[in-house]
Amino acid sequence: MWLPFTVVAAFLSSVHCAESGLLLPMMIPGAPLASDSTSLSLNSSADPSPTTSSARFSVSSAAFPTESATIFGSRKRAAIPACLKTIELSCLNLAANCIDTVNGGNFNNLWGIPSCVAAATCYGVGDLITSVQCQTGFTLTNAAQTSLDGNIYAGIVGGCTSCAITQQNYVDFYYGQLTAINTANWPSSNAVVQALWSAITAWTATSLSVPYQNFNDWLHYSSYPTIITVSYSTFIFKHVNSHSLHAVLTCMIIDPNPAPTSGAISETFVKFTTTVIIAIPRATTTVVVAGTTLTLAPGGTPINAPLPSGVSILSATTPTWNPNIIPPTSVLSVTFTAPPSFTTIVAVPTASASPPKNITGPPGDLNTRGENWWLLVFGPIVGGLLPPDIGIPGGSTPTAAPPADWTGEWSNPEPTSSTSTKSSSASTSTSSSSSCPQPTAVYSLSDDSENADWDGLGADPDRRRSSSTIAARAGRSMTLPICQITTGNAIINPNTVSLGGGIYYTIGLKALGGTNTGLSQINVNGRPVGNGGGTVAIAQEHVFEIGYIKQFFESLNNNGISCTWIVNNVYTRAGWDGRTWALSLLQDIDQTANMVWVDKPMNQAKSNVVNQNKASAADPPQRQNIDKITDFSSPNSINLIQDAEYFIRNFAALGTYFGSTGATFQATALRIQNRLAQITPSTPDINLPVAFNSWLRSLVNSYPAGCTSRAANVFNYYRNKMSGVANQHTHRKIGIPQCFPLFPTGINAQSFAWQNLVPPPPTLPSCNIPGTQGSLQFGINPDGVPENALINFRVLGAGRSDLYSFGTGSDYSDPHFVAADISSIAGCGGAVNIGPSPPGTAYPDAFLSPQCNGQTGKHTVPISFVVNGQTLSCVSLYSNVPASGGGIGIFILCAGSTAAATSCATSVMTSNYPTGHLLAGPLLFIPS
Repeated sequence: MWLPFTVVAAFLSSVHCAESGLLLPMMIPGAPLASDSTSLSLNSSADPSPTTSSARFSVSSAAFPTESATIFGSRKRAAIPACLKTIELSCLNLAANCIDTVNGGNFNNLWGIPSCVAAATCYGVGDLITSVQCQTGFTLTNAAQTSLDGNIYAGIVGGCTSCAITQQNYVDFYYGQLTAINTANWPSSNAVVQALWSAITAWTATSLSVPYQNFNDWLHYSSYPTIITVSYSTFIFKHVNSHSLHAVLTCMIIDPNPAPTSGAISETFVKFTTTVIIAIPRATTTVVVAGTTLTLAPGGTPINAPLPSGVSILSATTPTWNPNIIPPTSVLSVTFTAPPSFTTIVAVPTASASPPKNITGPPGDLNTRGENWWLLVFGPIVGGLLPPDIGIPGGSTPTAAPPADWTGEWSNPEPTSSTSTKSSSASTSTSSSSSCPQPTAVYSLSDDSENADWDGLGADPDRRRSSSTIAARAGRSMTLPICQITTGNAIINPNTVSLGGGIYYTIGLKALGGTNTGLSQINVNGRPVGNGGGTVAIAQEHVFEIGYIKQFFESLNNNGISCTWIVNNVYTRAGWDGRTWALSLLQDIDQTANMVWVDKPMNQAKSNVVNQNKASAADPPQRQNIDKITDFSSPNSINLIQDAEYFIRNFAALGTYFGSTGATFQATALRIQNRLAQITPSTPDINLPVAFNSWLRSLVNSYPAGCTSRAANVFNYYRNKMSGVANQHTHRKIGIPQCFPLFPTGINAQSFAWQNLVPPPPTLPSCNIPGTQGSLQFGINPDGVPENALINFRVLGAGRSDLYSFGTGSDYSDPHFVAADISSIAGCGGAVNIGPSPPGTAYPDAFLSPQCNGQTGKHTVPISFVVNGQTLSCVSLYSNVPASGGGIGIFILCAGSTAAATSCATSVMTSNYPTGHLLAGPLLFIPS
């Protein structure tokens, strides 16, 4: 009696047939019928343990260089190697960027430059000032530097200016600045950055966190320059006080035009209703604004003439300088005098690390800041700000002069030790009052508490950090708390993905004011400055959010799919390439192709919609901040109102944002759908790609109404709040100032076509989905008995949206059905032999096409195979020759038609297996 076949197809290797001289394959279990002499490798387990090279997951040491180097390349001003000390590359990049940013208008405001603040923490305050002096020729001192910019500090601590800096705040800031300067170099380890913070806390002696004043003190007093160079360009003698002492006058050449803020990527010019945005120029260039031509120096400062009337540069800074008298050099002491008889002689600190000397002037003798003290530091250099009648015998008094090629009026910048920021508004405000407050540049509304964000990590990928981790630049993560996948065992991307150049979606800066809700797309080379700069103001946003994966699997769990099934088949199971399927899904999302730049309020508005919260008129987005509006005159309330109007305008433009990014959203969703189609679960509980597409359609079809209704709700809530404030005093009702233009004009919230966000639904067979196991029936023998395979086969996910694979292993990375061309065999033109083969062979896949006829679940159904896009007809040949692995060899021979397949099978049988026979009927898959 014959033995049933042990595998789906008998494999053939080459052997010479003496009768015909024809080279024909011989039956060997494990390889498809082939007409050449090449046999396929059978040394593959049906359930192999995946082996993965550790190099696949290791980070190349080249990505984290520890050797020191000088950074060369295209800069506004190339760093002079001799001016830079030897230090780790990431720190050196920060110092070089700081030096390149310093100019005649900001050299006494290093702590108003984010990269300088970050560089000081790793490079050393004194050494940084030394390098800046060496590179620029400016005379800098610790004491002459203005206090740490409040906006930078707010950015470090997350907007809470009364909070102290924590270690995590510092780490986020340090890595954020590396991102902002677009460096390719990162610290060699997290311990490096942690050690920097430990050094700061050791100096400040403030335990684990550092308040503003202590950090500001550290920036001014922790170390001092080793070399002080003072350049005198002009010598003029003049009387400086009633003692008629003569002092040298140092002439400082200053362009008084406003310059872009440090670290800015773009520069915005406004003239009346015209706005022009350009990238910060690296060479002298021109820009035309509403018919007015400006010449810009490298870095973006207008040169040769004053800024024309009506033209302004948003968020630009005007140059300022410190008027302190420069003491004579190479002296052991400095004498300070003041009328009528004040004289004090102060010894010069002897070393760069020596603490400064604090000097108090005559009672009532105050500087412009209302202080009567100043500092003397090593150099000697005068820190702080001298009262106007204090003199230094032998000293030189700085004064300002225009550049040699200046034409037109030149205004001497106000001598001060602090900088001022000026901007103008292109607002469409209907205000007729000249006292209307100019909108501030910084947007500071905090996130809704519900949007602390998926996984508690933050909507902006830059801020997707667990508060308990030090690794600020560690890869982003994905959790599923409902199934106990939390912070401790989260799926973490081992790669750091950061958007540099890309598209910036914006309705314009907050400082512009007005009622505009039109969304612009701007191509930028790196992080835009936005409303205040840094990660506080700009979001590096995933268009298709990482959190969608959690939402999808939560929905499956809510519909009966167990956590055990989800975790074992997706979150912890290795896929084709050794990564877990969950990590593959995370990395399909976390890539720059799925990232854009947006202003923070746009990111906040999107979070409300995708997180499906704050949907009611009584509790709209930003309610907790709008409730804080108490009047129309206090700075706090004015800022709240301006921020609220800016947020509402962004919300009104959210529909346009979804529509504009729809192609990116759909492309990423398709990557996820195709990835899910690769998974072969252990049991066929759910068809993952089909379920995902259905879930996503159900989700995003609510987004258009979610955008417009929330925008209307928040505007109406804001309007009612403003009216309530105006009417809160029944005895003295006040009007709402016209300074807040959105209140009377309202908004027109924008919608979009949600269908453009969703990929086409899969057209996969509805029955016997991946994970289904069963037997294969080859056909009926002449005795009317079915011929079945002895082993089970499994329906496999193949990563396609229309067909499955079929094989003997646990998924598609194991042996699965392929097609070997046998056209060279007589009578088999265009025919193929179908059988399982290990992956990686040259044979095309033979995809499974079960004929479900509308049935779902497990069903015994006829099957066919699709090869190179063609559905083939198949005939099984019973060879009546024992197979080496046991049983009788049976071949599946397929062609474009049943007649062609039968003709081929008959030819092979007649020539080589005369005792064999063809099996009648179709191939059947019989689920177990």
